[in-house]
Amino acid sequence: MDLSPQEVHVLRELSDGMERWDEEIATGKFSREHIRGAVSWLEKKGLVSVRTETDTVNTLTAQGKDFLNNGLPERELFKLLLERSPMTMDQIFKAMDRERSKIGITQMAKFGVKPISGRMELADNNEIDRILSLRESVLLKIANHDSITSPAEKEQLDNILKRSGLVDTKIRKKRMVLLLDSGSKLLMELPDEETIGNLTSEMIISGDWKNRTFRSYDLTMPGKSINRNGLHPLTLLIERVRQIYMSMGFTEIKDNIIEFAGWNMDALFIPQDHPARDMQDTFFMDTDLGEINEEDERLFRKIGKVHRNGMKGYRGWASPWSMAEAKKTLLRTHTTASTLRALHKSPDRELAVFSVDKVFRHESVDWKHLAEFYQMEGAIHSKNANLSTLKWYLKKFYSRLGFDDIELIPSYYPYTEPSIDIIVMINGKEVEMGGSGVVRPEVTKTLGLKHNVIAWGMGLERLALIYYGLDDVRKLYNSDIDWLRSYKIRL
Repeated sequence: MDLSPQEVHVLRELSDGMERWDEEIATGKFSREHIRGAVSWLEKKGLVSVRTETDTVNTLTAQGKDFLNNGLPERELFKLLLERSPMTMDQIFKAMDRERSKIGITQMAKFGVKPISGRMELADNNEIDRILSLRESVLLKIANHDSITSPAEKEQLDNILKRSGLVDTKIRKKRMVLLLDSGSKLLMELPDEETIGNLTSEMIISGDWKNRTFRSYDLTMPGKSINRNGLHPLTLLIERVRQIYMSMGFTEIKDNIIEFAGWNMDALFIPQDHPARDMQDTFFMDTDLGEINEEDERLFRKIGKVHRNGMKGYRGWASPWSMAEAKKTLLRTHTTASTLRALHKSPDRELAVFSVDKVFRHESVDWKHLAEFYQMEGAIHSKNANLSTLKWYLKKFYSRLGFDDIELIPSYYPYTEPSIDIIVMINGKEVEMGGSGVVRPEVTKTLGLKHNVIAWGMGLERLALIYYGLDDVRKLYNSDIDWLRSYKIRL
């Protein structure tokens, strides 16, 4: 049996009889891809056995590295309290960065050191110091990919993993390879001289090919199975949602992902001092889109008046409003601005529109949150648009998605009243699957719309978790070839 150089390399690496991870066998001469291919061929030839195991890989995020290099916020606060306890909250905020101080206060509260009457004071110093030292040790071990084995360190690892934004956790699949007796026997029969698989121009020019032994090729060996290409699971789900909307008579709209705050927030009756505008929720742009057109500027000023003073029959926010704030540019946080803009362009026309597109939130990425994700949304502008109509459409839409058992419960959104959350039953559990409502008159009348507007929407990745039986939204974007070849829709 003839073997390639990389196959020979794998056999020799396994000659000690120990099971090895195939990536550990890679060298400067043979890449991981070379070794993976060699292992697959050796398994087909019956020379090695291969099994797959999974393990968890933790890596520090940028914030985790910052805490490792510059110290944990709770350690910084602990040192302050050692020196100056008791301290008022104002003193703490002045002595520390405000965000770090908030984290430090939260963590110290778990030790029983809580603000009382606006002051914090230490009690059991030694136990806190011991636990903080363990956390620092765990952060360092995560950074160095060292094993965490002691129960005390494992307990602090749980604390760190539960904290948002410190550690990125991935499930890694490992192919473990073991040399079989047939492989050992063949290895002893191999010549010391390396055989050549490819004839190169250098060999021809130098004449070296005359003194080399070339590999023979076994044309009877079975070839690699070919997997036909297919659409990504998320792409399939997007197409399914699009078809449902279009079958219900909706028109699809597309719009820019960079938006004015005036359209993204002000037009939706979100006050300019609303927390959603803070940097922790929104990606604001350093550059602008240039001067807004006259129509948008007139509309924004009209919106500003409604924010400040309200309108006939409706109260505004009675808070300051700034055109400069409305002109800020950002990565859109939802697609509602796009659907309402589409309706605003034809204010007298009854119309049903939908979009399935990307939105952006400044989120800490974890098993259920992404900073960039798809949102699907439908909106209807009609003289018959009311709460009863909305309920009918919700039941029809979600039944076509496969959810016949839904519950509609009251909720709150700044730009709809009344507002409804959609709850579906999955395996006996209630799962929130989006929000909906009748768009407020402060929005529709200001945009010049003749009729009521009803709307609903949800994040598409949340739906994908249910469809594909996943427990982590990040798996949708991992290059897990095995899952991409074998996924199944589960309803």
